[in-house]
Amino acid sequence: MNDDFRRLITAMLVAMAVFLAYRYLIEQIYPTQPPPPAAADPPTDGTPQPATTPSQQTQTSTSPSQQPATTTSAPGTPYILTAGSSVEPIELGGRENDAIKVELRPRGAAVASIRLTARDKKGKLQYRTAPDEDEPYQLLGPVDDGVYEHLSFNTHRLWVKDGESRSWDLDDLVWTVAEESAQHAVFSTTLRAADDSGDLLRVTKSYRLWDGKPVFDLDVTIENVSGRELSVSLEQDGPIGIPAEHQQYDMRRVLAAQFVEGQVKLAKAQQHGALQTAARNEEPIGLLTSEGPLLWTALTNKYFGVFARPMPIAGGELQNWVQNVVGTVAVPGAAENPGDLLARTVTASHDLPPGETVAYPFEIYAGPKDAESAGAANAVYADKTKLYYQVSMTADTYCCCTFLWLQEFMTWLLSMIVVVVRNYGVAIIILVCIIRTLLHPLTVFQQKSMFRMQESMARIQPKMNVIKEKFANDKVKQNQEMMRLWSEEGVNPAANMVSFLPLMLQMPILVALWTALNTDPHLRHEPFLMLPHWIRDLSAPDALYTFPNPIHIPLLSWMMGPINSINVLPLLMGVSMWLQQKYMPKPHMKAKLEAAKEQRAQGKKPAGMTPEEQMRQQQMMMYMMSIIFPLMFYKMPAGLNLYWMATNVFGIFESIIIRRQLEREKEKRKAAGPPPPKKPGMIGRWLKRMAAQAEELQKKADELSERGGTPKKKKKKDDDRR
Repeated sequence: MNDDFRRLITAMLVAMAVFLAYRYLIEQIYPTQPPPPAAADPPTDGTPQPATTPSQQTQTSTSPSQQPATTTSAPGTPYILTAGSSVEPIELGGRENDAIKVELRPRGAAVASIRLTARDKKGKLQYRTAPDEDEPYQLLGPVDDGVYEHLSFNTHRLWVKDGESRSWDLDDLVWTVAEESAQHAVFSTTLRAADDSGDLLRVTKSYRLWDGKPVFDLDVTIENVSGRELSVSLEQDGPIGIPAEHQQYDMRRVLAAQFVEGQVKLAKAQQHGALQTAARNEEPIGLLTSEGPLLWTALTNKYFGVFARPMPIAGGELQNWVQNVVGTVAVPGAAENPGDLLARTVTASHDLPPGETVAYPFEIYAGPKDAESAGAANAVYADKTKLYYQVSMTADTYCCCTFLWLQEFMTWLLSMIVVVVRNYGVAIIILVCIIRTLLHPLTVFQQKSMFRMQESMARIQPKMNVIKEKFANDKVKQNQEMMRLWSEEGVNPAANMVSFLPLMLQMPILVALWTALNTDPHLRHEPFLMLPHWIRDLSAPDALYTFPNPIHIPLLSWMMGPINSINVLPLLMGVSMWLQQKYMPKPHMKAKLEAAKEQRAQGKKPAGMTPEEQMRQQQMMMYMMSIIFPLMFYKMPAGLNLYWMATNVFGIFESIIIRRQLEREKEKRKAAGPPPPKKPGMIGRWLKRMAAQAEELQKKADELSERGGTPKKKKKKDDDRR
């Protein structure tokens, strides 16, 4: 009983170590999302709010229409930026046939929010805030740190070189609304001398929505209205404030893609932790490499993304005006993660003669990042040789042993099944059955190879025990005899490694299926079998019952956070996992039990753990792993738990079928009698040759020892005599 208790404790400690290692790895890949900070009321007057970030310099208004310039060098002629008087928001889109609704703010001439308003043929919103609501999904929103409200697509800073280099921050500036319509808005400001001696630059910022598409154009135009040539550049911010879709892990990232050797390549994918550390050290992370020109930057979460594509300017190529893209955060001092990841595009200096203008155009796509949705907005978004937005999904894969094209194929196959069955939950089960059926020959080969290897080793186990006992004090001779035995019996110990080859071939397919189910936006808010109170959202835990307040369970809450609901699917998955392991063929244990009985009959005591003890230990490990895995998957989306459970159930029936096949083959071999001795194969001949060489070397060593030792020892003896 003491031994059993000790093994149980060992199994629990091992399982706990596995779980903690899993938690640590996942936390490194997907940091836990903290609760969002409480929202503060936006400013209601024209007074700019002070920035709290190190990169944003506070500006104070001297009048309703003017703000002082902020320079980075010794000031020459003082210049100020003109400001508008209205801070009322402007809404673009949101009508019946519009795919998005964009709210703009004059402060910063920036995007306060983007909502997805596209509806299906039945008039239902395609992307909602919650399964039971009819509110459009807010893809972007303000990031409020309690003092300052950070918005998307701010023009962070304007640089002007006129003998000396000076800059002006535009984040806080209240721009003048120059034009406004349902699909188009233009903001403007002028950089003029403080003494009204003349204007230097006129900056305009325009937004234009595409008809029926989740796309809009953003143009920042600078016009030289002075009488001399100037050198200008900008720092243009990207999107900010995307929600964290995953309830357990933060999958938000800032990305950049480049065109490298005719292919779209993901240059960098940064999460909040690294960006925040870099921002605190005032060392923003560069998102570009020297391999090729920039294609786009993006801010993404589990399902959606906002992609900013810089367009070529007139008379130039794309790489001639984008100097760099840096990743940072808007609130580096925050203790929590407010979703303030930010990609900032830095333009190269542009020489601007008097009366000339330069425009920095961007094309913004806001929506799901899968190929189908992106390609519906614009074919080039899904083109592998053009923009290929779905390459952003490679940052979401759990490991590197799969391929994006395989993941896309799984998503396509799932969508084809849904066309027939009309339910994503049922489609997941059918897809698992299809994939596992296609992989069944590999599984049969793997399990039968393993079975035959274990059966062969079990058959010669008594002879191996005799060799171990006979040469217990001579490991070299013991290994020689073992190799000779394997050669004579036609047993290849390396065959056990070959049996894992089918598993390695299956791994990319199964991981691609897993990743496709985890990142497919079509599963979002999709129910399973229209059950009224269970599995109403395949992209979230099944939550049979949601607690009014989260429950904190000692140790468990420390490992997996507070328990918000009773999730049944992970528990059913654990049961299916236990059953699958139970029905897995285990011929080696039966053979060990029979060999142990023979030894006891001969009055010999087995060395080490008895087969019964080994079997009990394996059973304990099986029980513990069947508990640990449900804990790992407890807060995973219901679709993934459904997939894993369906895989286990299929594996149970597969193991039962394979066990019956193996039993029939065994009965046939028993009825046919002992087979004629097989000629040793290539591995057998190699083992026999190795055993013979080892024996020859041992003989030479013995002869030298009998003649007085090795040459070195003999020389030492001669030296001692002298």
